[in-house]
Amino acid sequence: MLVAAMILIGLLVLGAVLVWAIRRLTIDEAATDTRLHAPGSHALAYNVPTGQDPAVLVSALKRAGFTAIGEMQAGTERLLVDCPNPDDRATVRDVIEHERHTAFENDGTEIYVGHVTFEDER
Repeated sequence: MLVAAMILIGLLVLGAVLVWAIRRLTIDEAATDTRLHAPGSHALAYNVPTGQDPAVLVSALKRAGFTAIGEMQAGTERLLVDCPNPDDRATVRDVIEHERHTAFENDGTEIYVGHVTFEDER
């Protein structure tokens, strides 16, 4: 009986930790989203090619030291990348252009986007 109670308490604690971690992650992502959409933010917007998983690019940008989020806007998947230093634009472009672009199907298909153009360059 004591062992069962200890297991139950352990599971409840584990569940509470998981709920807290997911909540914290959600709050952090919402704050980043708000910051990148704020007037005067230095966010670069990039339309992700159809079929490409934007999470691959978000991860690559994070490894390179940038904050990025993926979002759906008017049926198009796009990335918003925090880029307060204008000199970092070339680095962000380079990360996106040289990342191994894996398609959603996870069949090993790679998508190469060529030259990256941000929305404010059109």
